[in-house]
Amino acid sequence: MAMSKMALTCKDAAHQHERAAAHYRHSARLLANGQPTAAAKERDLALERSEKARADETGLRPDGVASSERTRSQAVWHFMG
Repeated sequence: MAMSKMALTCKDAAHQHERAAAHYRHSARLLANGQPTAAAKERDLALERSEKARADETGLRPDGVASSERTRSQAVWHFMG
């Protein structure tokens, strides 16, 4: 993997983790305000972001597990589908 592509993949994964954390915080606020349905939707969005980040990170593994773009995206959508 070229260094620039690796850096971009790391940046994308970090962004997904940041967004997931924001969704979890928002979910906690909604739950504290007595809105469990909205909190559950935010939690689901957070889980989706986390899975996308994990899929990006899988391609960075040195053992080459799921190193192709197609394999990573297929694994994510199969899991989330």
